[in-house]
Amino acid sequence: MTREQIVLALQQEYAARREENMRIYEQRRSEACEKCPGLAQVLDARHAAVLQGVRTSLLNRFKKPGENAELPNAMAVMNQRIAELLEAGGLPKNALEPVYTCPVCKDEGYVYDPSRRMCACMRQELNRRMLTELGLADNGHTFEAFDESLFSDQVAEGEVLSQRQRALLARKTCLAYADSFPDTATPNLLLSGKSGLGKTYLLHAIAHRLVERDIMPVYTSAYHLLEVARQAYFENNSEKLSEMMNAPILLIDDLGTEPMLQNITIEQLFNLINERQLRRRHTVISTNLTMAEFKDRYTERIASRLLDESSWRRLVFTGSDVRKKLKRSNP
Repeated sequence: MTREQIVLALQQEYAARREENMRIYEQRRSEACEKCPGLAQVLDARHAAVLQGVRTSLLNRFKKPGENAELPNAMAVMNQRIAELLEAGGLPKNALEPVYTCPVCKDEGYVYDPSRRMCACMRQELNRRMLTELGLADNGHTFEAFDESLFSDQVAEGEVLSQRQRALLARKTCLAYADSFPDTATPNLLLSGKSGLGKTYLLHAIAHRLVERDIMPVYTSAYHLLEVARQAYFENNSEKLSEMMNAPILLIDDLGTEPMLQNITIEQLFNLINERQLRRRHTVISTNLTMAEFKDRYTERIASRLLDESSWRRLVFTGSDVRKKLKRSNP
């Protein structure tokens, strides 16, 4: 589902929620009126007063600005009378307060203060569903949860930076990329290095941050990308790849682990990367391959695209596998 489709589904659910809460309120009202003689008349009078006040405000907004001056006092008197009748009937004074799942937006999903914006309750659910759609819900891979202590702070022989320094630099770069999208320093990122060094974590963190910013990326594994490309090839249906081709930002994880299929893997990958660059779409790729291995696997033609520093920023991950350290600390 796209973000727009998720929002539409949420709006429909909020409308259904309002209807259900109104049904609950009407049921409470009916039961209260049976127990409290005279309550129905006061409730009807209050409702009529509110409607008349709204009508008067709209009609006399500029002619008689103070037309509703007595309405607050009248409402206070009626509210007090309603509370007395409820208490006399053995019900709490707040028995007929409106029923809302979210009292902030009154189950509208939006608040107006003064401009219209999405309520925190809907935004939280929207974010959760967007991440679920990406397959990343509740994995905890965020920039805030990034644990630098997992990486060694020792500078290895022949290196300038420690593994921790490289990891922090990569985090900083990826965070800046996610926060500045679509106005990034370079349109694309390539995260390369051996397994267990944090590439996938940061790819997920970029997705999380984009979703927080109300941006829906397309996230795919290299294996799934190949499967879609295979279907497009054998069905002669380029529309199969249209979502990945046209997405404003595409995140590809573990490139280099997918099978090599003749006339499909290399050709479709080149077409995807080339077309996205021509359209200035943003792409982030993680791979376990070195650039030499990348050239051997995908040819110089594809590797040269990723080495274009005007379009791609390459982050190289080095050091020891932090997954092993995580397993030892969480047996």
